[in-house]
Amino acid sequence: QTRSLKLVLAAALTLPAITQAMASRSANPVATAAETTAPNYDKPGFATRLHKGSLWVFEAGSDALAAFDAGSVPARHVVRPLAGPDNLTVRSPEGDTITLYLTAKPGFQTRLRNERLWIFPEGAEALAAYDASGRVPARHVVRPLAGPMGLTIMAEEAETLDAYLAE
Repeated sequence: QTRSLKLVLAAALTLPAITQAMASRSANPVATAAETTAPNYDKPGFATRLHKGSLWVFEAGSDALAAFDAGSVPARHVVRPLAGPDNLTVRSPEGDTITLYLTAKPGFQTRLRNERLWIFPEGAEALAAYDASGRVPARHVVRPLAGPMGLTIMAEEAETLDAYLAE
């Protein structure tokens, strides 16, 4: 009986704390920007937020980022457990956004097409042509399953792939 009384007493003492925590969560489902941005995992072209132990990744300046900052967590999103920096779970409204974020490296721009990762040197003419027309270079090098996360990687020159993989 003493054990039962202790359990009931412990539950009664913690119930107000639980109720208060639940009320504060429902009132503000997304933490303020100051709470979500440190430490900074942003990469060029991407914005990140920390929320409930997960790293949320958005395209910089996107409508989804603005909605998230306003307090709206996307109901439908992609989850990649432990895939991010510091083994964080990564979440995003789009799976391709996560893939591009995780494969981003300084000095390179990546594009995802048909589940293949195209790698361009920063500022390359081929990148500008690809972004303008959506057409891939006619002559290119392919390395099946050699990229991050087992992706097939492609580039206009083999040296680009070697430099990207060396990073």
